[in-house]
Amino acid sequence: MPLHRRSIMTTNRRRFIGGGLGAVALAGSRSTLWAQSREPIKVGAFGPMSGNAAAQGQSIRESVEMVANLKNSAGGVLGRQIEIVIGDDAGKPEEAAVVARRFATRDQVSLAIGSVSSPASLAAAQVFREEELPQIVVSGTAQRITTQGNEWVFRSAVPDRKLVADMVEFINEKMPKLRRFGFVYVNDDFGKGGFDAFLEAAEERYSRGDLDFIGQLTRIRSTNPDAIVEWSRYTEGALIHRQIKQMGWELPRFGSDGIAAPAFLDLAKEAANGVIYPTHFSPATSANLPAAQAFIALVRKTYNKPPDYVHAQAFDAINIALAAIERAKSDDRTAVRNAMRQTDYQSVRGPFKFDQKGDPTLVTHMVRIVDVKETDARN
Repeated sequence: MPLHRRSIMTTNRRRFIGGGLGAVALAGSRSTLWAQSREPIKVGAFGPMSGNAAAQGQSIRESVEMVANLKNSAGGVLGRQIEIVIGDDAGKPEEAAVVARRFATRDQVSLAIGSVSSPASLAAAQVFREEELPQIVVSGTAQRITTQGNEWVFRSAVPDRKLVADMVEFINEKMPKLRRFGFVYVNDDFGKGGFDAFLEAAEERYSRGDLDFIGQLTRIRSTNPDAIVEWSRYTEGALIHRQIKQMGWELPRFGSDGIAAPAFLDLAKEAANGVIYPTHFSPATSANLPAAQAFIALVRKTYNKPPDYVHAQAFDAINIALAAIERAKSDDRTAVRNAMRQTDYQSVRGPFKFDQKGDPTLVTHMVRIVDVKETDARN
């Protein structure tokens, strides 16, 4: 009996101790969960914060930080603050891949917004696909970003084919006599995407970072085109239009959305006058969009300057991302990805939904430069 009683007492004591440890473990786990629920929701934003396209990277940063600050001052999302994690890809695909991996692993962001260039956006998208992290591409327009079966990538920018199709439609409507085109473009996914979507044209390519385009322009001029299209980013685009001016070559000129930045006008100056290009957003073309007018006023109040198209793309991207987190009632990556597919948003560029590929259903804006200022080319 004494032995039996000791066995019972020992067993009961073990049960008590085990129960106590379980209770402590449960309490600790609840404390951890509570602490995690109070932690900020992390959103990554990346682009060329340095390099030739740094102005566009800065626009991404300004928009996402502006929206996050407004949300946080109003209580955040799901009762939690928003933390923006910034990454600099310098406009380079290899750097974008490094930033993407860091976002997915070390920084543990719930969603990523970026980048500007198509090559950098594509490189990051491959990593995000592996890591199962949703991405909203801000400005990359290459068609293949959303045509490779990647279920984790969405896009704020109108893709190349839509931009070019809208520009061709504009030319046919406003300048139907133009038939022969010269086409000069940067030899990467962005430039080739624009050229491949265009009409048959006399073709000249250049490498990113080139400074002298006289050779390409002279060869195009020898084909006697009715007009010239250059599919470049703003740095090279400004140089091309200045060199066309220096050559004394007078003809209709069209550009890509990559030159739709204030820096293009700063660099090209009077040589920009007369250039027509499709863009994702311009204050000059947004008078009939109430959301755009409120956005323009907000950027002017916050940064004392008008927004550019990258501001608009990033502004829409961060608002769509935060709305998806709210709909998902979670910052779980898969839940956020699924919620983004249900986007139905009145953006600063018009009614916004994602199609089956993850591209936006938006109308392209057409701009003409007059007196070194953007005007509505459709008017």
